[in-house]
Amino acid sequence: MRSTWSIALVWGLVLLLIYFGFTQFIAHQYHPQMQISQSGQQREITLTRAKDGHYRLAAQMNGEPVVLLLDTGATAMTINQALAERIGLVKGEQFIANTANGPVQGYQSVLDSLIFGPFEFKNVPIGVVPNLGDEVLLGMNIIKHFDIRTQNNQMHMKLIEK
Repeated sequence: MRSTWSIALVWGLVLLLIYFGFTQFIAHQYHPQMQISQSGQQREITLTRAKDGHYRLAAQMNGEPVVLLLDTGATAMTINQALAERIGLVKGEQFIANTANGPVQGYQSVLDSLIFGPFEFKNVPIGVVPNLGDEVLLGMNIIKHFDIRTQNNQMHMKLIEK
């Protein structure tokens, strides 16, 4: 009887270690790796490509910490309904967007503040859809303000000065 409990305990510990190791592995894959540099007036963010091939960066939307996924195929920033409610977005005009997964109904809103690295954007048009998941898509309405180059699994983003 004692050896049965010992074996069960060992297997329980092994499974627990596998679980924690896997969650740390996943967290590391999706955790945004961002470096900020400044030379005179020029500010730059350097992002490292995640294991899944995407670029992500840490940000704040109306003071709420989020992780942005750069999506050059998205016309505008897009978030899910739950996050929109949490950060207090006002429901605007409804729309139907054509996505890779087919048409999706959502609504437009305006984000008071978007901050990432040294950059801040005010009154950002944003799309809200019900079932986007946890991803916050950084669309071309923000990306277009940057000079972007990629090299060796890194993306360098410099704000285009007007």
